[in-house]
Amino acid sequence: MIIVSQDKDTIINFKNIEILGIGNPLEDDEGKFKILANTTIDNQYVIAKYKTEERAKEIIMDIYSKLVDEKKNYKMPED
Repeated sequence: MIIVSQDKDTIINFKNIEILGIGNPLEDDEGKFKILANTTIDNQYVIAKYKTEERAKEIIMDIYSKLVDEKKNYKMPED
């Protein structure tokens, strides 16, 4: 699956992601919950930011459901 970042400046092949997780909002200038993609070559990318942890978790679960359903692409929602 290919994931397009929220700001549409990054495309990541999910095969290269080891961990997809939610970052601490205290580590973000805007106080938002970041969705972070850690790659197999030890790079980390912020692929989206959301106002609430609940929304970030919804997005993580949405990506998971697409993986289970073997979807080919996923575009990060704006909000």
